[in-house]
Amino acid sequence: MVRGLDEYFPQGLFSLTHLFLEQRRHVLASVMQAVLDKHEETYRRIWEETREVVRYLRDADAPIPEVLQIIAKHVLEDQLVAELRRTADATPLPELLFEVSEEARSLGLTLEATAARPIISRTLAKALDALTERPTAERVAGFEALVLGLKRLGLHLELWPTQNRFFALWRDHPEARETLRPLADALGFALAAEETR
Repeated sequence: MVRGLDEYFPQGLFSLTHLFLEQRRHVLASVMQAVLDKHEETYRRIWEETREVVRYLRDADAPIPEVLQIIAKHVLEDQLVAELRRTADATPLPELLFEVSEEARSLGLTLEATAARPIISRTLAKALDALTERPTAERVAGFEALVLGLKRLGLHLELWPTQNRFFALWRDHPEARETLRPLADALGFALAAEETR
């Protein structure tokens, strides 16, 4: 990349630092992703070869070497994100997601899966669009299953945009409040009983 800049701007007047911060981060993320992609297969192979040993160490209350923790966390997060991406519109969520999450939990690992956040946000927004269009009991049940499933994965969820949109739906459709109540509970609302009337 640096050589390309030198070739395109022969006087050496420009470098990566001259890009706006957002573009600089975008370029560097692309470069880093290419580097990481070369090693992904190695990480997966190491994890597959050491998975049973790591489980044995965990069962024996022995410390898991840090390098194996890092690899396990990375591979499991990658599996979680790939499955979420592949099945973004599935309701209920596929069982494989819970198996990956449970494996991480059983090893004492906390999955971050930052790359999953945009996928989750889009999935929630799409489900809420459908619910706003027609708040039926079936759609509420599907959305509730989605929210509870995402919580069960143990990922840090940023639900406030969904909560804000849901509250607008609640406010604008008093006739549907009884139908919407299970979803209100799943989203963490403690709405007063009189608001259901």
